[in-house]
Amino acid sequence: MKNSTSRFEWLQEYRQLDHDLKYLKWNLRKTKAELRRWVGGDLSNVSIGKNSNAAHIEENIEHIENEINWREETMKELLTLIDSFDGIENKILVKKYIEGETLEEMAFDADMPYALSYIQKKHAELKRRIEWLDDWDETKYETQVLGSEQLR
Repeated sequence: MKNSTSRFEWLQEYRQLDHDLKYLKWNLRKTKAELRRWVGGDLSNVSIGKNSNAAHIEENIEHIENEINWREETMKELLTLIDSFDGIENKILVKKYIEGETLEEMAFDADMPYALSYIQKKHAELKRRIEWLDDWDETKYETQVLGSEQLR
């Protein structure tokens, strides 16, 4: 069974993960401030109902922290993948998927002294290589994990 999301698609979602992470960190600060209000602040004398949102603030904080940790780890894995490429390939991946530049914008960047056609060619090669790695990983998984289950 083919993975529905390849590494390449995750690279495209790096900026969304970054956006989500910023929102989650803001939400965590807001939720912790609310907890302080209930514990020792202006709401400390108000009784909390069993099913109220306030009764679950600490659980919400733990959930938000888990979401933050997951996103940070995913982003770290993506950066490790990107850093495994050298030279222009690394620059293309960073500029396109981390910084959000188009291939055309890269061609006019003083940091990338390459023609647009060369950048497009390199990007296409990268895309094929990453997709090949996805296919290889999937085949390896099917052979090792699913194949061993059939032997039982």
